[in-house]
This record gives sequence, structure tokens and C-alpha cells, in this order.
Amino acid sequence: MTHFRRCLSLSAVSETRRGPAGAFGAPDPMRPGSPGTPPRRGGAGPDQRRLIVRLSSGLLALTTALGAAASDAGSAGDKSGIARKPVTVEDRAATVPSATSSTGRDQIGQIPPSSPIDLLTGIPGTFAQYDGTPGLSVSIRGLQDFGRVNVMIDGARQDFQMSGHSANGTVFVDPALLSGVDVARGTVATADGAGAIGGAVNLRTIGIDDVLRPGQHYGVTTTDMFGTNHYDGSGMIAGGARADGGADIVAAFSLRSSGDYRDGDGRTAAATHQRLQSGLIKTDVSPGPDQTLQVGAVVYHNDFASGTEDLISHDSVDQTTVTAKYRWTPDNPLLDLRLNGFYTDTQLEERTPSFVAMTRAPANTTRYHLPTVGFDTGNVSRFALGPVAASIDYGGEYFDDRVSTSDQAGNAGATPGGSRDVGGVFTQATFAWKGMEVIPALRYDLYSLSGSGFNRTGGFTGARVGAFDIDKTDAKLSPKLTLAVTPITGVQLYGSYGLGFRPPSTTETLFSGAHPGLSFLRFVPNPDLMPERTRGGEIGAKIETRDILKEGDSLSFQADIFDTRIRHYINQTLVRGAPDPASRSPIPLRGYFYQNMPGTAKTQGGEVQGSYDARIAFASLSYTSTMTKLGAPDYTGFDHILTTPPHTVVAATAGIRLLDERLTIGERTRAASASWGQPASGGKTTAIPGYVVADIFGSYQATQAFRVFTSIENIGDVRYVIDQQATTPSPGLTAKVGFTVSFGG
Repeated sequence: MTHFRRCLSLSAVSETRRGPAGAFGAPDPMRPGSPGTPPRRGGAGPDQRRLIVRLSSGLLALTTALGAAASDAGSAGDKSGIARKPVTVEDRAATVPSATSSTGRDQIGQIPPSSPIDLLTGIPGTFAQYDGTPGLSVSIRGLQDFGRVNVMIDGARQDFQMSGHSANGTVFVDPALLSGVDVARGTVATADGAGAIGGAVNLRTIGIDDVLRPGQHYGVTTTDMFGTNHYDGSGMIAGGARADGGADIVAAFSLRSSGDYRDGDGRTAAATHQRLQSGLIKTDVSPGPDQTLQVGAVVYHNDFASGTEDLISHDSVDQTTVTAKYRWTPDNPLLDLRLNGFYTDTQLEERTPSFVAMTRAPANTTRYHLPTVGFDTGNVSRFALGPVAASIDYGGEYFDDRVSTSDQAGNAGATPGGSRDVGGVFTQATFAWKGMEVIPALRYDLYSLSGSGFNRTGGFTGARVGAFDIDKTDAKLSPKLTLAVTPITGVQLYGSYGLGFRPPSTTETLFSGAHPGLSFLRFVPNPDLMPERTRGGEIGAKIETRDILKEGDSLSFQADIFDTRIRHYINQTLVRGAPDPASRSPIPLRGYFYQNMPGTAKTQGGEVQGSYDARIAFASLSYTSTMTKLGAPDYTGFDHILTTPPHTVVAATAGIRLLDERLTIGERTRAASASWGQPASGGKTTAIPGYVVADIFGSYQATQAFRVFTSIENIGDVRYVIDQQATTPSPGLTAKVGFTVSFGG
């Protein structure tokens, strides 16, 4: 812990002047000594929290000092003609030329998602693991699990993870409450980049502008939908009000009920039912001139099943996400201050019946709990250096994960309790001159991880047999450089190269115990894990133009190729050992643990996304090619990153608008090549066939207040599995119909 304190203190003192400790730090959500709470060894104690608060206070003091000297500073403009879409919420800093994608509520509503993974359809480089449950596990460029991709709801990190035979990182979100999805692929040099090497995804929930039409002061909107293939029905109601002074409030509630659906062969996909309830409330006020403050909460509850026909568990999850976002944008080019705080609490209870492997595993109830608290703060200063327009984005971020797991059978070590604190400071400058931009950035990230447990087996890692305590810290400096040129308005070429840093998770480090029903399969902690370190670059092009074939039409296009190398990639491995003398069994022990793979892993490929809209007709296309390679084969002989999506993934949509654009009819095609997974026990690589799936959709805006819509997904009733990691086939033909009613004044 001394190292963590020293690193954070040096970063705060060297870059800013220390200010007085504030009261921003949230109360501890897990009281020490409460049942199921791990000992707090080496986590962010009061001293560290004070340092984090001093960091933000120091940044605030620095921006105030800059503001006093800003009377004649110029502003840095963007003359590229390229829309800069931020990766998170609107109160983050401006983005840089990079591989980013955004979808809005209109796009999401074309074919209302049956599952959260449908939200990512059409976003290049982005994939999701599917196991039939309502959870969302995101992969970007083949990188997934344990925080490699920072997935957020309204800018709040969602770090929940539970070990099993599926993804190691799950987000729970109700698609009915979403207004958009923003994705940044590759390392993020500013806010939201801490601990993530694959990219960042922000799931934006609905706000006041999704409920009220222009000019309205209050309003209500409701959407109801029914379907075939055991889609029993769903409904959402939202209401909002806006005062003349600019303050507003919006609230929403959503329900869904669906049973076990049938796949394309007409077979029932076990453990795919769910009973979902969710809601949100947000308020937006202006506490002073040029200031905004938004406070919101999103709640989620779902009862669902997981597993296969042979073993079905019954799960119940409750999740609460609370956010507070402050923005100050005075008439001063040196001040554009943001301060965002969040708290996420996820609790999942899993009830697993007794089953027989080599021995009988008793029925068990496991409770997983992860509260995460964090914040980010920063400021953008814009000024002129002679003919060069310049801006500097500088700030810091911090989050704290505290995992606790309890069960009845002593298997909690598979998702061990522990704590991990990750923090850092960053700065990114932009220098623009005559259509050229030079954007250097620098991050300093650090982490602390601590926890304890009981190791039943020695000789596999550096962990001793018996009780153990682990307390680790590390820090790294990560530079990044981006160059961009705009030869003509609306066309931009760019290239970037940078480093990334991902610290090990609590599960990867503290993993312990044994597999239920297979006592010779031991889980072994590894105190010697090193953080993953990436070096990668990408080059790309973006085009945005209008009035091409007819007046008012628009074209948007972007393409990129990327190459990322990963040292110390963390992967699970299995090592055989001698039989356990205490068990009197002749079966050799097998130790499962996480290790840093030798050599350098890599992920490389290309991404294309384009859309054209002439109002009477529209079309979009996304294409992704991804290839990964481990530095050395894993214990099964598989030499690719396990979460690699199919090599080629394509999504295309086309449609027309008729009757003064009140009637919309369209078709969507989703396709993927074959994918391969780890060899089975027979030594043959697992192969999953590719697929082509077609959907059709339509909607009719009868009046300004009434809209009816319909869709038929998988019209060919194709049986398909999206990739080699999927444990459940996707739904067969599913027809839905629904309507939206809105009113207000």
C-alpha cells in the first residue's frame, strides 16, 4: 500500500497544487465486519480517498487559476467537417479522430431488441458473447472479460463478474430504457480509459428529450409490444416535465415477460426465460450561470435461468446505478470543467440444484455482490498559439471495486472476495493548423489489489498451501500520439499509436477452492500476475458529406485497420500434478489458475461502417475482420484468444420511407463466418458454422401521437449459434408487433 500511496501522491503533487480535502467521497457501501465482507487489506482507505479528492480539488484550483489569466485567450475550432461523437455522455471532453460508432433511439427502435446483444448489431469491431441469459458481455476487437472493455450505463462503470462456464464480465441493462449506444474501439487516453485496453462502451438511457417533443412542458409516452416464440410481452411508460427555467425531470418504468424460446430447428432452448422489471429517474437543473447538474438513478431486477438442459440454475439479479454529473462552461475558453461521480451496486443470487459429476455436488445458493464507486474530473482549456488553435484536456479518474461472495457449499473461491482500486491522471493536447492536427496524450495509471483465501494445493503457482493474503500494487505510464489531416472539408485521414494498461482482476489473482463435484480440479491463486500491457496502432479515414445524389441526402463512411500487441496476456491454464495424499484418490490433481502467457498476443483486422440517407430511401453497412493470436498455445493447444469473434462479421440494413415518411419498410441481414474454439477432449478443434440471418421491419406513424411497428426476426427460421463461445442457439423465427402512444402539452 505504501507504493500505491506514493505513486498517487507524486502524480497529484507534481501536476497540481494540493487543495483542501473535499466531501465528494461517497460513504463506504460495505461496512467493515458485515457478513460476507472481505477483510479490507490494502484497498483504498481513508488516506487514499483523501488523495483522490485532493487530486480533483487540485485540478479545480488549477482551472480557476487559468481562468483568471484568460481574458484575451483565443478558442480552438474544429474545421474538419467531421462530426466528433463522444464515447460516453455529453459532459465528457471532445473526442479525437479515432474508431468510434454511435447508434440512436431511432436505430434501436427499427427492430426492438429481444436481447441486449442486439444493441451491438451493425457496430463494427464490437461483438457479444451469448449464453441465453439477459446479461451483456461485450468484446471489442477480440478483447473481452475482466474489464478489458469498459462498459458503462450513463457513464457509470459496470464491473460485475461471476465465474462459471460463460463470460467473465456481465452488464445488466433493459434495452427498452436506452436511447443510444456509444462505442470507442482501442485504448482511450482520457476519461473512461483506466484499466481498459479494448475500448469503451456507454449505454445511454432515455432523457427528457426522448419523452417531450419540442415546445412541450410535460408529456407521457408508452410502448407496448407482443410477439411469438414465447415472447409474452413487454411494456414501457415514461413521463417528464420541463420548467421554464430549464430544470427538468423524467421517470420511466419497464416490464417484460418471456419464456424459453425455440431455435431454428423448433427445439426449446432451455434456461432462456426471464421476468424483467426496471426503471429510472433523472433530474437536470442549472445551479448557476453556465452550470448544469444532472442526477439520476437506474434500477434493474430480473428473475431468469442459466445453464443447460442437464443443469439449470435459477438466478435473481438486482442492480442499482446512481450518477451525478456537473458541468461548468463559463464564457472563458480556458474553462470547460466536468465532474462526474457514480455508484453501481450489483447483487446476484444463483440457486443451483444438486448434480453428479464424479461425486455428488450438493444443492447450493451462491450470492455475489459487487459495489463500485468512482468519479472522474477534468477540464478543457482552449487557446491560440499564433496561427495554431490549441486545446488541452487534463484530469483524473478513480474507481473502487469490492467483491464479496458467499455460498453454502464452500465454493465461493471461484469468484473470490477482494478489493481493487484503480486510478490515474491524464492529459491530452490538440494542436490544429491548416487542416492538420497533432494530438499527444499521456496517462499515468495505478492500481492496488488485495484479498485473502485458502489455497488447498501447492506447487502450481507462487501461492503457498493454506491461508493466504495478497496485497499488490503497480503503476504504468501510457503515452499515445494521434495525427490527422483534413485534405478537403468532410474528409479526414488519421493514424494513432499508443500504449495501454490493464491490471489483474480479483478473480484472476485470488482464484481458489475446487470445482463442485470434481474435487481433484483445484482452483489456485496466483500472486505473481503482472498487468497486461498493450502497444497498438490504427490508421483510418472518415467521410461525411451531403447533397450527393439529391439535395438533402447525406453520406457517412469510416474505415480503419488496427494492430494491437499484448504482453503478459492473462489466460486460464491447467497443469497436472500428483494425486492428493489426503484424499486417498489415485486421480492426479489438476490445477486451474490464471497466468501471464509467454510471448506476445496480438489482435489485428479491419473495420468498415457506412450509411446513406436520401429520406425516401436509406441504407447502412458494417463489416469487421478480426484475427487474434496468442504468444504461445494454451493448455489445450488452442493458439487464439478465446474470446475471438468470427473472422468476418457483416450487418446490412436497407429501407424506404413512403407517405410523407410516415411509413417505413426495411430489411436487415446479419452474417458471420465460421468460428473455432478450444479443442474438445478428443483433440479436435471446436468449429461453429457461419450463418446468414435476415430480418424485416416496418412502422407507421399514424399521427404525431400514435405509432405502430412490427418486425419478423430470422425469417428463414435458421438454427444458428453466434460464435464458438455461445452456449445456447439464438432464437428461431420471431414476429413482434407493438405500438407507441404519446401525449403532452
